[in-house]
Amino acid sequence: MDSKKEKGKREIWSKEMVLELCRFLNKYITKHGRTSSFKWVSLQPEFEKIVNHKFSSDKAMKNKYDGMRKEYNLWKSLKNGETGLGWNESTRQLMCLDEWWKTKTQGNSKVLEIKYNQPSIQLQEEWDQLFGDAVASGENCVAPSMDPTTFNEVHVENLEDDNVEGENLETHENNFYADFLTEVNQPNASTLSPSEVAKKFEKPTKGNTKPKPVKMKRKGRDSLGASILKDHLTQSNMNQQCALEILESDSSKLSQTTKFSIEGAVGVLNQMVDAGLMREDEDLWFFAIDLFEDPVKREMFINVRHDHSRLAWLQRKQRLAD
Repeated sequence: MDSKKEKGKREIWSKEMVLELCRFLNKYITKHGRTSSFKWVSLQPEFEKIVNHKFSSDKAMKNKYDGMRKEYNLWKSLKNGETGLGWNESTRQLMCLDEWWKTKTQGNSKVLEIKYNQPSIQLQEEWDQLFGDAVASGENCVAPSMDPTTFNEVHVENLEDDNVEGENLETHENNFYADFLTEVNQPNASTLSPSEVAKKFEKPTKGNTKPKPVKMKRKGRDSLGASILKDHLTQSNMNQQCALEILESDSSKLSQTTKFSIEGAVGVLNQMVDAGLMREDEDLWFFAIDLFEDPVKREMFINVRHDHSRLAWLQRKQRLAD
């Protein structure tokens, strides 16, 4: 009975353990590649030794990985799914108004958890490496969230052509075109019919006057066309990433300018009036309006996280001014 309770016990993950788990899994991906699935049965005991902690469930590591993947997708949708958000590039944290958070938390309690516990810079970097999509620029491109066992492996073998005696496929092709051009340049070439030209290049074999078929073999290296296409895809992806970074940077700058404007500050003040924290006809309200003429104080007011804290800050400023 006690063992059943122990298995049903919810695991407690500290921030340090979560970050260590991401680093542990990223090292595994670096060593084995993204096409290798996680061997949870052997990985969990190894991780338990690293963090010096024994989990009650043998699926604790996998469950945490699945949960982090959902949290990562939610974080990306909050960060990239809206325009005009307040984003602090130095701390890499969302600086949104309470009204925005209130809208997002409706019907999703996980958003409220992210609001008061946003992932650190280190965790965001580990998440991007662990769950970010792979770049489609070559073979073995599989996103880490995919199950690599569902993909059919393609093995490219360097085969030898046993049916062509003493020459490979490239030599045969080069000789054909050289002989063809020589024959075309001969004076009587124009008098030959297509069938007669073809007969001149039939290569007889022992006991048989018919040309021996040449089997086309796939080579282990890329052809020129495939190499050019791969380079084009790689360059195209780099250009897209660069363009995305520029757009995000411009959007962030525009967002900062709009957020800390007088209109933005007064909007937050009106929100406090609607919440009953002050009235528009009292001295504190007029004091705040005059205070917002200073861009530094205006930015400080907006960056305070809660309306009650903003009210206390305004009251202190008013007392110091008096």
